[in-house]
This record gives sequence, structure tokens and C-alpha cells, in this order.
Amino acid sequence: MRTLKQRLILVNIAATGAALLVAVTLLFNSELRTWRDALVRDVSIKADIIGNQSTAALIFNAPKEAAEILGALRADEQIENAALYTRNGMLFAAYQGTGVEDRAPRTPPADGHDLDSDHLELTSAIHLRNERIGTITIRASLRQFRARMLQYVLGLSVIVLLSLAAASVLLARLQRAVTAPVNDLVRLMGAVSRDKDYASRAHGAGTEEFSALADGFNTMLSAIQSRDRDLERSLVELKKAYEKLEGLDQLKSDFISTVSHELRTPITSIKAFVELILIKPDMQKDRQKKLLETVNSEADRLARLISELLDLSRIESGVMLWRDEDLVVEAIVRAAVAGILPLAQKKNIRIEERVEEGLAVVRADRDRLVQVVMNLLSNAIKFMPAGGRITVSMTRGDSPPGVTVSVADTGVGIPSQDLAMIFEKFRRSGDVLTSTVEGSGLGLSICRQIVEHYGGRIWAASEEGKGSTFTFVLPIAGSSF
Repeated sequence: MRTLKQRLILVNIAATGAALLVAVTLLFNSELRTWRDALVRDVSIKADIIGNQSTAALIFNAPKEAAEILGALRADEQIENAALYTRNGMLFAAYQGTGVEDRAPRTPPADGHDLDSDHLELTSAIHLRNERIGTITIRASLRQFRARMLQYVLGLSVIVLLSLAAASVLLARLQRAVTAPVNDLVRLMGAVSRDKDYASRAHGAGTEEFSALADGFNTMLSAIQSRDRDLERSLVELKKAYEKLEGLDQLKSDFISTVSHELRTPITSIKAFVELILIKPDMQKDRQKKLLETVNSEADRLARLISELLDLSRIESGVMLWRDEDLVVEAIVRAAVAGILPLAQKKNIRIEERVEEGLAVVRADRDRLVQVVMNLLSNAIKFMPAGGRITVSMTRGDSPPGVTVSVADTGVGIPSQDLAMIFEKFRRSGDVLTSTVEGSGLGLSICRQIVEHYGGRIWAASEEGKGSTFTFVLPIAGSSF
């Protein structure tokens, strides 16, 4: 028969082991899902990038250029093969990794991804102006994934074993403090039972001590009830903190997805085009110029993203330098229109201005207000088909006193369910990872923070198919809302 000491140690080790096993199992399953989703997302992004880069090759029937674009996948050792298919399902171009025996199928599989124990096969449609012009399929090996999971399992096993060993040592030492008083009572009870010496007493265990013990238990129960109430309050606070953490986790996921997409796309394009220029030194000048222009455009796109990230960081951290001065809003709007006009003319979009007489002066940073108006104009142009119209209106409000600026367009509009979130960081209408329109989802968030910094408000109204109107209002100099 085991002693109380041995049972306590075994029970505590068993409980500790069970808790560790449950925690490790949950952690492993969570990490497995996370890594698997990350792999699918990574291959999906590669498929989107290759598909976007291959549209010209598919349209102009240039399988050689398509094969060169697919060759960029050799930088990823996980990719075993990839293939491009025409809209009729015919094999157009293919890539096969070094040492890989399996070749790309002659006909494309169904759209979507298939994940088995050894491979991930992803098939995605290639669209141009909402028309399917081809299909891309990528097959990736899971060798690195399985090796990583094995290392993770081994690491967790070592942690569990070390934790149980440490628990055994600690419990062997700590059990003395728990079992010593119980052993004294057991010895006393054994002596009383054996010797029938009812005169024996526990140390100080007279009637008064039992009463004191009862009072002590009552006091302890009161303390437990009080702690339960504190625990309930703590749980409520913990729940709020958990909900906040969930929001932060979602924001982190949005940040990773958006920034990785926005960074990876231009970087991949720049790398692919530069490699194409390097391996084809005799390329025609006009073709080379077009590729270099694309590289320059993608570099500008990277610079804009970095600038937006820096602006957002400075505003949220409180280190943004605001150069406030008295400003005429009409001049701010005209400066923004002048800056964006070449982009509008390129798409044959007309910009009209409507100014109410007697506009008041506002006090703000000129560059930041120009940034707000240009961002609203840029968004309107970006999501509007050629030949549209943008109307910029400036009016004065008296209750409360302020200057209102509205940018109305005749574009595609915004779904009603998206209006509530388009001013959040890394959010915009539609799917940022699949949309053909560039953008990080930071512009409107920066606009809101600039406007709210000066005590103003910004909002949007829209109807799908009929356009959108973005409006912000700023208090006049010397007043507030």
C-alpha cells in the first residue's frame, strides 16, 4: 500500500501531466492549423502573382515568356511543378523543379486546393477584366512542413518531460509541509485507537481549539466568497481583455496578409522583370523600356506603402510634426486637384469644383489636408471606370460652425456591409488579396486620424453601381465641435 506522500506525488504528477498533455495537444493542433493555412495562403499568393504576370503571355500566345515567368518559382524549394493552361484547358507552359519526377498534368484540376500527406496542389483561375483567360496550378512538397512539425513535436515532448521531472522534484520537497501535520494527526489517532488512551490530545486540541477551528473555517469560507466575487469581476475583465486580444489578433492577421501581399507583389514583379532583362541582354529597346517602366512603377508603389506605414505610425505614436496655420480650404482642394489631375486625365475622368461663397478659415497643417483630399480623389479615380465624373463640393456649416468638403464620384460604389469598416486600418471594400486594384487599406484610416486630430469628422455614403460620396468637416479656426 502506498503512503500518503507517494499518493500525493503520483496524483499531482498525473494531474500535471494531464494538464500538460491537453495544453500541448491544443497548442500543437493550433500551430498545425496555423502553419497549414499559412502554406496554403503563401502558395495562393504565388499563384495570384504568377497569374497576374502571365496575363500578357496568355493573351498574346507567348508560352516562352510564360515559362520564364514560371521559372521564378525555382527560388522556392517547396515548389515541385507548376503549369499554365489556356482558357480551353490546354497546357500552355510548365515548370518542373530539379530532381522532381512528377510532371504537371496535361489538363488543369478543378479550382481550389488539395492537401494530402505529401503535397499541396492549388489551382486558381486567371482573370482579365472579369473574364477567365486561363488557369494556373502549383504543386508544393510538404517535406519541409513535415520536418518542421516533427521538430515541433520533439521540442514539445522534451518540454513535457522536463516539466514532469521538475514537478517531481518540487513535489517531493513540498509534500513534507503538507503531510507533516496530517502524519501527526494520524499518529495520534493510531495511538488512541491502539492504546485506547482517550485522554491523549492533539497539541492544543481542546474544545476551545475546535471552536476556534470552526470559527477559522467560517472565516475562511467568508474569505472564499469574497474572493469568488473578486474572481467574477476578474473574469469579466479577463473576457473584455480576451475580446480585445481577439481584435488585436485579427488586426495582426490583416496586417500580415495585407503588408505581405502589398510588399511581395511589387518585389516579385521587380525581381522577375530585372531577371528577364538580365538573361535577355539583346531584348528589344521598346520591350526593355516597358519592363523598366513597370519596375519603376512597382518601386513607387513600395515607396507609397512605406510612406503610409510611417505616417500611420507617427500619428498613432504621437510623434507626427503638425505645422498648423490658417488655411483657405478652397486653395487646399485646388492644390489637391492639380496634383491628381494627370491621373484623372489618363482615365478621361472629369473633375468639377463647387465652392460656396464666404468659406471660413480653418487652422491645420496644409500638407496633411492636401493629403486627405488627394487620397479621397485618388480612391475615386482608382475605383471608377474611364469616362466618369468627380464632383468636389465645399460648403460652410453654421451648427456647428465648420467647413464641409465632399468628394462624390460616379464609380462602382461600395456595398453597404463594407461602409462600417473602410476607415479601419488595412480594410477596404472587397478582398485585398484578390482585388485587381492596388492599395494597402491605410489611406482612409490615415485620413480619419488627420481629420479627427483637428476635431473634425469623416464619413462615407454609397450605393452600389451609382457611386460614392466621402465627406469630412473641420471646425473653423478658433472653434470646436
